[in-house]
Amino acid sequence: MADRTQWKSSSSIRSDNTDGLVHRMLDGLGSNKYKAVDYHRLRATISAKRFGSIKTSMKVSKIEQKSQQHKENSTLKQHQLLWHKEFLKLQHLRKKFEVDVEIHMRSNRNSESCGHIYKDFDYCDAALSSDFDGFKKNTVDPVWCMRDDLRYWLSENREELQYGSPNVIEKYTDIQKTVTHVKEQQEEIINKLDNEQKRLEAELCSGLLLEMCPPQLKKHTVVHPGIPQEAIDLSCPDLQLKSDVLQEFLIIDGKYESMIDQLGQRHALALSQENLWGDEEHFKFVAIHDQYPRELANRRALLFDRLKRHLPEKSRSDMSDHEDWWMDFKYYHERLKGIYADWARDRRELLHKAQMTFAEAAVAHELEEVRGEYCNRQKQLCQVLYEKVREWRERKMEVMQLEAQMNEERQKQAEEIEAREREAEKCRRKKEKEILGQYHQVKEKKQQELEEERQRRLDELKSLMEKQSIYDRERIRYREEQINKKLEERKKKEEEKEIENEEMEARLEALRAQVRIVAESDPFRAIQGTKAWEARLKPEEDKNISLLEPLFKVNSYTSKQITSDHRVRLEQKLREAGLHNSDYARQLIRKATPPMKPRRDQLHTFKFEDASV
Repeated sequence: MADRTQWKSSSSIRSDNTDGLVHRMLDGLGSNKYKAVDYHRLRATISAKRFGSIKTSMKVSKIEQKSQQHKENSTLKQHQLLWHKEFLKLQHLRKKFEVDVEIHMRSNRNSESCGHIYKDFDYCDAALSSDFDGFKKNTVDPVWCMRDDLRYWLSENREELQYGSPNVIEKYTDIQKTVTHVKEQQEEIINKLDNEQKRLEAELCSGLLLEMCPPQLKKHTVVHPGIPQEAIDLSCPDLQLKSDVLQEFLIIDGKYESMIDQLGQRHALALSQENLWGDEEHFKFVAIHDQYPRELANRRALLFDRLKRHLPEKSRSDMSDHEDWWMDFKYYHERLKGIYADWARDRRELLHKAQMTFAEAAVAHELEEVRGEYCNRQKQLCQVLYEKVREWRERKMEVMQLEAQMNEERQKQAEEIEAREREAEKCRRKKEKEILGQYHQVKEKKQQELEEERQRRLDELKSLMEKQSIYDRERIRYREEQINKKLEERKKKEEEKEIENEEMEARLEALRAQVRIVAESDPFRAIQGTKAWEARLKPEEDKNISLLEPLFKVNSYTSKQITSDHRVRLEQKLREAGLHNSDYARQLIRKATPPMKPRRDQLHTFKFEDASV
């Protein structure tokens, strides 16, 4: 039952609402329930908002472009400084090598062995110079002459070309065909020169030249393993001693060969990959990598930015992998060069030591021949010499082990430093990205708030300026009225004052006439005492009584004394004018001088500027 009543009530409400909607639809815009919508005003408002948003986005993009351009310019300046430094270094080396070559040529030009070679060099240089002049005369000079002729022809026929003269257009078409043909010839010449350049570079990189002049990293001291012929040719009376000493050469060779094998195993990855990049790309990488020293601030960011500019097809990971390979490869060859240098030095020292040992053994053998009783001593001496050689070898082995350990520790330290630098670089870049995002958000928010504040301030200033202009006009009119009133009142007061003075003079004259005393003749008065003398002769108790003295003793200044100071009157006038709080009033009062010059004991060093502190 309750559900039925509820359904009836809801159906009745729905029917009432439906009837109301029907009436509203029939009445249309004339109904008091609807208001007309001004679509033109809404479109204008939407357009204004859209224009404002576009303008703001353009400003933001412009600021971002300026920021990016500023960052790019600062990076390019750092690259420029480093490249200028490298350029000065290369220029100095070039001049140094040219001077060395010139000195060598001057010193060997007149020699019998090298004179004809330098003459051939001169003939070749002269032939190349003449070939270059002929090539320039046949290819470059005609192009420049044609360029000058075309510029002259265009300057003479510019107006006719603009108006479309048929003869000039036909001539212009022929000239274009000629220029196209010349361009094709120049391209063919450039292709031939490129092929010739590649051929010459291939000849310079041939195996024979590389064997004669190997790369800087692969240059090392040449060591011939085995027992040197000089040591074999040495004479020694004790064959066992000679055999033991010569055996040291093989021991040293075995030790250094094992060190070379161990070094190759440690750097097997660098040796197996060799160089996966092209020669030109690798040359660019090495030339750029050497320009950025380790102690440079923000080195890796600048290095990879420069590499990305010269090698745009390589990714950052490729460049990082190639850098690791190159550092490992360079360390391997530097260590290999050091091992070969130590190997050759030890062989020379051992050869010198063998010569000394064999010489001592020969001397000892001669003594043995001379004195047979010293046979045992000779054996002992040989043993001592052998012990010295063995001790020297052990010391050498210990030195080599210590050097190897030190090199390994240095490599580990360098790898740890590199890893820390990479980790620090990653953290720094991450922090910079976060800070930059927060900075852009705060900057956009501040920019919006600043725009709103400026707009609000502009509206306030406009309204204030309008109110101030109205107030100023009213104030000027009011001031003029007040001045006129004051002038009129001043005139009235002067007239009234004159009348009052005349009336007061008349009244005073009347009073004078009333109180005027007519003195009687009293000759005895001349010898009598005065009133003051009589008061002096009175008793002591009457002397302390004075009716003319004030009730209280005054120890301060009176109002008349205070107002006599012109500075007080000046402050009062400024206060009446409403200017006592202005800077002008402060400056004016500060410059005012007292009515009397102060005594020397009252001088002070206080300044009014210190009061603001």
